[in-house]
Amino acid sequence: MLARNVKILALTNLYPPNHAGTYDFRCQNLIEGLRLRGHTIRVLTSIHGTKQEQRGGEVERRLLLNGVYEHPTVTGYGELRRLEMQNHLALRETIEQFEPDVIHVFSLKGLSKSLIFGLRLSRRPTVYDVADDWLAAGVREDAWLRWWNRPSGPALQNAHRTLLETSGQRNALDDIAPTRMMKGFERVPLVYGDGDTLAAVQPNSVPAFRFDRVYFCSDALKTLTEHAGFRVSHGEVIYPGIPTNLFVGDIKPPSAPVQKFLVVGRLDERSGAVTAVRALEILRANNLPATLGIHGRGSSDFIAGLRSYVSMHKLPVEFASAPTGAREWLGIYRKHDALLHTSEWNEPFSVAPLEAMACGLPVIGTAMGGAGELFRHGENALTYPAGDAAALAGRMQELQAQPDRRCQIADNAQQEVLSRFNETAVMDRIESCLEASCESWQHTAG
Repeated sequence: MLARNVKILALTNLYPPNHAGTYDFRCQNLIEGLRLRGHTIRVLTSIHGTKQEQRGGEVERRLLLNGVYEHPTVTGYGELRRLEMQNHLALRETIEQFEPDVIHVFSLKGLSKSLIFGLRLSRRPTVYDVADDWLAAGVREDAWLRWWNRPSGPALQNAHRTLLETSGQRNALDDIAPTRMMKGFERVPLVYGDGDTLAAVQPNSVPAFRFDRVYFCSDALKTLTEHAGFRVSHGEVIYPGIPTNLFVGDIKPPSAPVQKFLVVGRLDERSGAVTAVRALEILRANNLPATLGIHGRGSSDFIAGLRSYVSMHKLPVEFASAPTGAREWLGIYRKHDALLHTSEWNEPFSVAPLEAMACGLPVIGTAMGGAGELFRHGENALTYPAGDAAALAGRMQELQAQPDRRCQIADNAQQEVLSRFNETAVMDRIESCLEASCESWQHTAG
């Protein structure tokens, strides 16, 4: 743990209660946990959910988003320049006023990726917390950096860029709205080239972006980022933690039936909710008792289609929105007998299996993305191939037919979550990461 009160500037794209429907409270939970440990924290985030900037106080809402969460997409040079200058001004002023000991960067999805260069110019120790693909994919999609760093674009844009460079205006911009890490990186084809070039990018091969201290929510996300070319092989993996003091529950005895299955998460084509419904249909066709609860938000068209299928086949499925608080989630887990983690994409990580395991529920899931680092088939979960409804139905039947094995799996999982994934243990690692960054910077500065 940090031995002193540290001033931490947290930089993130969204911050509750203005979460844009993502219902992601991980950043807020970490910040509140660090505050409870005695640290002083200022949050700099976007203006999403507000009509104007909010300055002062513990949360400053000043940054502009581009093309996400229903914010308009800005692509023209003039508009991009204004947006970039606004975001960098907000960052510089916040750093000057708050004078942080360390800057803790969370998701930059939708924010100017050139802030990476601005943070480097600030000469403050910076720690990146990467829990989504804003780095692996988002940097490549950034309109401002692409305008400046792609090898070639439309003829008029090429001519405009050449004029700005030969007249010295690009050099001047690098002080107020950076276009590159430093002179000598005028073009970055490994990030902003064509499809053939990008396909040939080697892991950890792009020198134009530097992240001195970075950690990821899973090895799967770290590997994805490495394979996108970014030099992050030195990064740590710190899995998310959950408040195990809130998510508690007894493992149901072997005599208890396993009939009420649960799916939670964002509902879209990648969620695997269709697979869960079809697995339920298979069980019912075999006269096995089972119901399904689906809790989440997502694509209205997808949910409507799923509801239609359930209604047409007269399946016992209950739909409900995802709650926003831990206590409400606890009640949902306790009303069910098992969790189905049906994700059919390389999701970086999901805390729902951790929460369910802590509550004593057995979990059946796909081993894609970060979940593959958590689930060990037959030890702390049962796994099945993503999209295979028959295989999922078979795993659901196993829980019903093998009560002793089910209880052992649930017990193993619960003990592992309590020891490895509790918020305190995770917070200790993050705090150590922040401390190491401060010490390394002080040593270098000295």
